[in-house]
Amino acid sequence: MKKMFLFLRRPETFLLILWKSLQKKQRFENTSLTWENGHAVQAAGVADPFLKKGFWTSKNVLLEKKFILIGLILFLLFISILFISVPLKEDRLEPEQAYRFYDRNGQLLTVLISNDGYFRMHVPFKDISPLFIKTLLMEEDRYFYKHFGINPFSIIRAVVNNIIKGRVVSGGSTITMQLARMMERRKRTLWAKLVEAVRALKLEMHYSKVEILAYYLALAPYGGNTEGLQAAAYKYFGKSAADLSIGEIALLIAIPKAPNQYRPDKEPVKAKAARDRILKKMLAAELITPDQYQRSLKEPITLAPGNNKYLALHTAWHLAARNPGQYIWHTTIDENMQRRVKGLLKRYIRTLEYYNITNASAVVIDNSTREVRVVVGSIDYFSKESLGANDGIRAPRSPGSTLKPFLYGLALQQGLISEKKILYDIPINYAGYSPQNYSKEFVGLVRMRDALTESLNVAAVRLSKQLGAEKLYNLLKDGGISTLNQPVDYYGLPLVLGGVEVKLIELTNLYASLANGGIFKPYKILQDPANGKTSESPGKRLLSEEAAWLVTHILTDVERPDFPESWQFSKNRPTIAWKTGTSYGHQDAWGIGYTPEYTIGVWVGNFSGASSQGLAGSKTAGPILFDLFQALQPTSTGQWFAKPDGVKTRKVCAVSGKLPSRHCTRLITEYYIETTTSASRIERCNIHQVIAVDRQTGKQADVSTSPGNIEKKVFEIWPPEIATHLLKQGVPVDNVPAYDIENMAGQTYYPPVILSPVKNTVYYQRLDKLDISDHGIKLSAAVTNRVRKIFWFLDDQLISETSVKEDVFINPGPGKYLVTLMDDVGGTAAVELVIKDHRELEKMEDKKRGR
Repeated sequence: MKKMFLFLRRPETFLLILWKSLQKKQRFENTSLTWENGHAVQAAGVADPFLKKGFWTSKNVLLEKKFILIGLILFLLFISILFISVPLKEDRLEPEQAYRFYDRNGQLLTVLISNDGYFRMHVPFKDISPLFIKTLLMEEDRYFYKHFGINPFSIIRAVVNNIIKGRVVSGGSTITMQLARMMERRKRTLWAKLVEAVRALKLEMHYSKVEILAYYLALAPYGGNTEGLQAAAYKYFGKSAADLSIGEIALLIAIPKAPNQYRPDKEPVKAKAARDRILKKMLAAELITPDQYQRSLKEPITLAPGNNKYLALHTAWHLAARNPGQYIWHTTIDENMQRRVKGLLKRYIRTLEYYNITNASAVVIDNSTREVRVVVGSIDYFSKESLGANDGIRAPRSPGSTLKPFLYGLALQQGLISEKKILYDIPINYAGYSPQNYSKEFVGLVRMRDALTESLNVAAVRLSKQLGAEKLYNLLKDGGISTLNQPVDYYGLPLVLGGVEVKLIELTNLYASLANGGIFKPYKILQDPANGKTSESPGKRLLSEEAAWLVTHILTDVERPDFPESWQFSKNRPTIAWKTGTSYGHQDAWGIGYTPEYTIGVWVGNFSGASSQGLAGSKTAGPILFDLFQALQPTSTGQWFAKPDGVKTRKVCAVSGKLPSRHCTRLITEYYIETTTSASRIERCNIHQVIAVDRQTGKQADVSTSPGNIEKKVFEIWPPEIATHLLKQGVPVDNVPAYDIENMAGQTYYPPVILSPVKNTVYYQRLDKLDISDHGIKLSAAVTNRVRKIFWFLDDQLISETSVKEDVFINPGPGKYLVTLMDDVGGTAAVELVIKDHRELEKMEDKKRGR
């Protein structure tokens, strides 16, 4: 009885005894065995290892029939229980796949490993070479189509051989059993074989032979974390399983036998030897011709580059995170364009390493469809030194001056400005906010188009104040800038200077709206795999067609002043409308440009946030932008943006940029929007004014001047703010005769303006640390160029009489005062001055903190 239940403790010994029992007749007819004292004795020179086990005794022989019968019953019962208890685990036939991203032409762009850490790729069975299938069956399971999942004779033979040798020397597994083992990895024991055999039987009951082969080829181990034929083909050769050569087929047949031993990237010599052995078998089986055999033997094992399928890793991770259950993505990216752009960025960054600039990103959008053709998040995703895993496409960064074209577009659309209108680039202060230009200097008088191309900050802020900051805010919101997550008052006037961080891909698409006549549409990066097309969006108008065209016309100016030493590189290049930007502190450099075909956005900087004096849009991002257009669009189609019918030309005053009065002598031509009904369309020049001058006194004529002494002259009379700035800068202005307000009929009167102290502002003095004499409050005024002297009063007491060029400093101490300004012709202005001790502010702050 003890031996009968041997199978429960040691099933392999039980099976061996059963096998020997079935072979009894043959053994006892063998003349090499005799009986002595009830035991089988081996003849001289004949080796039988089972005699040493004491298996063959006369007692055992007498019990043989009972043992066989009971053993068979128990074995069948055991197999039945095993069959019921071993689950099929069908879910393991389809484990998580690697994420695959294809370009617009169906080329594999990027592969990401599955969430469980494996590189697996599905391949339709019909795409696998018939030669591969024939070779696989020849090598692994030539009776695959004849057995029912297990080959009993092969298994028994393998078990006996393994026991005799004391180690695993052969498997005897069918392809179906190997698939069962792949579903659940176990130590290679006889018990594991039994489980695999049972699971193989179940697989054969549930699936067809073709399905079993397909699952096998999807799960076969190919070294490391690579599983499946398709994944191995891409990993080692950079191609689909359908495109394998004979030599590559032979190698991929061999690898699963010893996956890590035959890996061509780790063990090239062993891999080649294994391949050649398979080739020899293929020849012997007449699967290949002698000529094919010889050529395949000589074929080198050429591996794909290690980074072969990492062309758009940042975007791949971004998309995979959006829908973890989707393994196949069809994108609008163009593989060839992606490679060229990435290569060019790498070359450029090498030249900028001297300036401690380590990274760049780029986006290319097809304007006709809004499909993204290129997305390069960094020059090297795997570079830890440059933090290359950061995504420069979607990382919010300060855009510098790149938002200004949209402000000017809004102002053009509303008629606040026209192309040649004069704007004022002079010091301003809005409740303590005093913007500065990049050059730290003020231009003074500047034409609107030059203010945009020269990227002047002060002129843009003044225009934003006039237009209303909410106008630009709303345009950016409607234009897809997702980082605007605060109310408009949070950003205020600095918004136009880059007061909100933006994403490169969103900013590039915003510029694509200019290329599409002012109409915004969301960018598209995914295709419908069924037809290779993207969904259509109706779009939203951000700017009128006329305003968008005028902005484009201005941004097309080749000889750009915002390229101080290097604009020449753009001189002979294709026509491009473009803008550069540099963030505060030299942390980000931008270049955005567009043609009718493409819009390209470039960012250059450091993901660490480190600044560099070399980070300027005109010096770094601009040259890259032009080279990208040259690489992707070397020859222009000759088609440029057609001028809308609503844009006309007209003559304007060269001095003011307004419609000329009869006193304007120099005229220039500008484009303007005919349909606008605002001031820029009808406003006439008021800078040129006719003044009657007394020839004898040189002053303005009055009622006492004799008619014969009156001479009418045309003078350029500027508003106070600009006139004072020009005088302080030493810019020649007309010496306008002194005048009396009462005699100004038909002339424009400009009252004086107090620039400092600023209205509704409290000034704090550190009297606890500094002497009161160190706390001077500046008195500054702006007057027209008719004024010669100004007078300052503090609470009706005259405290200073000075020229218009000079500023005055006072230090009256804490308190409230009335500061009054009077010019030499009687014009006045007043503002309240409030001065407090700084310790009062500290007390209020402590109270807020609850101290």
